[in-house]
Amino acid sequence: MQQEQIPQQQNVTPKKYQLATPTKDKKQNKTNQSTTIQSPQNNDFYSPKNMNPWKTPKSLLKSNHKQSTPDHGFQASPYSDRYIPLNVSRNLFNKQIQPFEIEEENQYEELLSENVLEIDENKHVSILNFNKQKHDKVQSAKQLETPKRKIDTLPIKVLDAPGLEDDFYQDTLHWGKNNLIAVGLQRSVYLYNVDNSKVFQLAEPINNNELSAYYTSLQWNTNGQMLAIGCCDGFLKLWDYNKNSFTGSMNLSNKRISTISWANPNIFAYGSKDKTINICDVRVPNYSIFQLLGHTQEVCGVTFDGSELQLASGGNDNKVFVWQMRGGNNNSNNQYISWEIKSHKAAIRALAWNPNSCGILATGGGNQDKTIKIHSSLTNQQVASINCDSQVCKLRFSKIVNELVSTHGYEKNLVCLWQYPTMKRIHQLEGHSERVLYLSASPDESTILTGSGDETLKFWKIFPTQVSNNMSSLFSMCEIR
Repeated sequence: MQQEQIPQQQNVTPKKYQLATPTKDKKQNKTNQSTTIQSPQNNDFYSPKNMNPWKTPKSLLKSNHKQSTPDHGFQASPYSDRYIPLNVSRNLFNKQIQPFEIEEENQYEELLSENVLEIDENKHVSILNFNKQKHDKVQSAKQLETPKRKIDTLPIKVLDAPGLEDDFYQDTLHWGKNNLIAVGLQRSVYLYNVDNSKVFQLAEPINNNELSAYYTSLQWNTNGQMLAIGCCDGFLKLWDYNKNSFTGSMNLSNKRISTISWANPNIFAYGSKDKTINICDVRVPNYSIFQLLGHTQEVCGVTFDGSELQLASGGNDNKVFVWQMRGGNNNSNNQYISWEIKSHKAAIRALAWNPNSCGILATGGGNQDKTIKIHSSLTNQQVASINCDSQVCKLRFSKIVNELVSTHGYEKNLVCLWQYPTMKRIHQLEGHSERVLYLSASPDESTILTGSGDETLKFWKIFPTQVSNNMSSLFSMCEIR
């Protein structure tokens, strides 16, 4: 085939191109359907081999003459070029786009959006439209990457405690700051040394003739140097750790002492079945300072807050009282009562102040109530109420993390961990076969100790062990360089 030569003097005039679309009447097979470009001359240039009009013809590439540039004075067609977005250019060859005829300028944009970009007219969608769901997935993945505290589902140690009473109105287990665990087993009190696992008997057995006499409550003071022990006959004994002997006793009632709470190394309060709360000081000869009157039935639980300014008490009369130890309401019959809570429907034995939030008190109701309620003594309002589906026996806030531990009785006998202030249940521990009536914590607050009517004591490692920022800064200051 001879190459077609173009004379040098011949001017190449621009040609008008028009895209033609097959009519609807003439239906062709998909294999025969193709886009044709009509031109009056130069059939070789528009031969089927050179289907793409945007490429330079082979005939011109082989010739020595260059194709002249079209005259700019001539108005070129506005559709002489195509716009292909980068994000869809790879998929153009996978789509079979029918040849179309362009009549108006807006029609080109509509056809482009419908056939190439697949954008609906009713939806205003930007080409660079970021997917929000992907961002949420990445964010949730980062949240999942945050390490969670591992909590052992099994106790790290179990001790037998034969004779540990299954009595809702007794509290005979406490872990002191001296790392000694005091436990009352009916007519005797024993001390367990956690450091060397040695056990020795502390209190002498009560007279064998008095078969009904036994120990009903006990608690170490805040520095672990003195232990207060209450009896069922109203006697209270004080045992000195340094002297290893009893230093005194008192008897203000003839009914059992159900609960004891220390405010500091010297002052403590105890509640009795005679409906009274006695405030005592070991520095006073007779120990007793004054009484608090308000409950109409037995006092089941008492606890001081961290500031020693407030005392909370729960009774068998389904009431909780918040007492002001300094000041108080002078207009009331009892000037020490600052707030009376009547929201529970059963006896309240479980009481706990939050050491991380001022004025936050948690209370737990008995078998007919089965709820944990959060109160604020600053506003005298209830903050939250959670149904636990079981009797609430004991409550304790952690000093390391803002979490609450609760022990339960009928019917599930669980140990539960709650997150404050959301009060979402984080974890629950199973292991006791009877009501978990006793709860205490180690001096470093990392391990809790539970006691049950199944006559076992169990140690649970549920909180992390960490040094406070003040202590770490102190250690860094004392470092030898």
